[in-house]
Amino acid sequence: MDALSDILKVTRWSASTYLSSAGEGPWCMQVLYRPQGIFHAVLKGRCYLRQSGAPEAIVLEEGDVIAFPTGGDHRISGTKEGLRLSAKNVIRLKGDDEVMVFKHGTVSFSQGELDEHSSGTTQWLSGTMSYDTSIQHPLLKELPCSIHVSEEDKDARQVVQSVISVLVNESRADTPGSTLAIDRMTEVLFLQLLRCHMQKSIQPTGYFAALSHPRIGAALNLVHTETDGSLTVESLRSAAAMSRTRFNAYFTELVGETPKAYLSNTRMLRAKTKLQHGKESIPSIAEAAGYSSDSSFSKAVKRHFGMTPGELRKAHQ
Repeated sequence: MDALSDILKVTRWSASTYLSSAGEGPWCMQVLYRPQGIFHAVLKGRCYLRQSGAPEAIVLEEGDVIAFPTGGDHRISGTKEGLRLSAKNVIRLKGDDEVMVFKHGTVSFSQGELDEHSSGTTQWLSGTMSYDTSIQHPLLKELPCSIHVSEEDKDARQVVQSVISVLVNESRADTPGSTLAIDRMTEVLFLQLLRCHMQKSIQPTGYFAALSHPRIGAALNLVHTETDGSLTVESLRSAAAMSRTRFNAYFTELVGETPKAYLSNTRMLRAKTKLQHGKESIPSIAEAAGYSSDSSFSKAVKRHFGMTPGELRKAHQ
């Protein structure tokens, strides 16, 4: 498993999607801040979006997608002037009570069928992405405030639109397994948006730069394929084909942690996931994390998470 896939698995990413439509009259929708991700894809018409604190609104044309991986209070309206409307009518989106929406004017939401021939002048697909915010990982710390895929991003837009097309078809269909298909495709969409961010990023350092780096990325992938706790810093250096000094320095500069610390922290996060969501025995989890004794593993877990392995498992249950 590659590094990005394993991180998304360990952080327990899950998704929810719904369709929205707005009529011809003045309308405005405000989404309050949530500590996790949310996105909007314009299916029909155009709209304006402004984040809280931003000086200017941005125009979202048909086919555009914008995501806020770390949440973000924002407003959407059919006109620039509509962003100044006083939002009202508080609602919680079904299936995701963390999302608080204030709306003004005729705005409809649906987790089921939305008629593609609806008279609404604007239609969009929205979704939320939830993940374990208690996990401290460089990738989560470096998630961008927003990712905007527009007509300028031709290749990325084409891939994203193919995923959205499947999402819309599944949302409009009442077929067995459609709910699961929608959730999984939403996860795929967020993954594509992260890839788009990585391709567009010009940052010379940081975790996304590390994932894209041919040598450091190879070492990260090796860390995230480990299953038996046998990896060493030397084996990571060998995979990166770099000198010991250069590898340690460059890895730390990009990732923000030393190779030894990253390897240890990744093992602990994987162990935490197994303790909370699996049925594997504690001695087996300890061995996979590279610990030869239960007591040393218990001390390491306590140091990382403030609880013993048994307490972690019990608290989650």
